[in-house]
Amino acid sequence: MSIPEPLLVTLQAAPGYGTAPLLVGFLLNAVDPSGAPIVSYNWNFGDGHTSTLPPIMAFNTYAQPGNYVTRVTITTADGRSATGFAGVIVKPGAGGTMQQRQQNQ
Repeated sequence: MSIPEPLLVTLQAAPGYGTAPLLVGFLLNAVDPSGAPIVSYNWNFGDGHTSTLPPIMAFNTYAQPGNYVTRVTITTADGRSATGFAGVIVKPGAGGTMQQRQQNQ
């Protein structure tokens, strides 16, 4: 019995840091050396937002300052899975956080 090679998953955030509100794009690179198709994607952006959409690129807007870890878990048709991670650092904007600006209106 042969053991299949592990899935290779990388996730990049662009930009990886900035001021709130921060729109971040995530580029996913997922390779299965055995050639099994990817059948599911499970995105968690670290700020309460999630997605199961299958794009290799996703976007999320971080409204609040903080340090976030985004992860995406892929699953192949033969049931194997792997997870990629990317960090995002969001600093307060020049006028304070989005929540502070809304409270002042």
